Amino acid sequence: MDFISHLSSNNIKPSVQRIKIFEYLYKNTNHPTVDIIYKDLVGDIPTLSKTTVYNTLKLFIDNGITSTFTIDGNEARYDAIMEE
Repeated sequence: MDFISHLSSNNIKPSVQRIKIFEYLYKNTNHPTVDIIYKDLVGDIPTLSKTTVYNTLKLFIDNGITSTFTIDGNEARYDAIMEE
């Protein structure tokens, strides 16, 4: 998948952080939490913060490329919405 084109076609400006976060969701179908996403990506993106992860996921949800669900009423999990 061309992640830059996918983000652009969904009205999202593709920054390094946004590309890496969406690529991570696309490749990891284990319903990661914000903490898991952050821990797995901060080594590659030293400037990444949890706030950036939260804001990026909200942007993705608002633009229909990511879904979220809650486990046990308090743990949000995220998935990329795959195009058919």
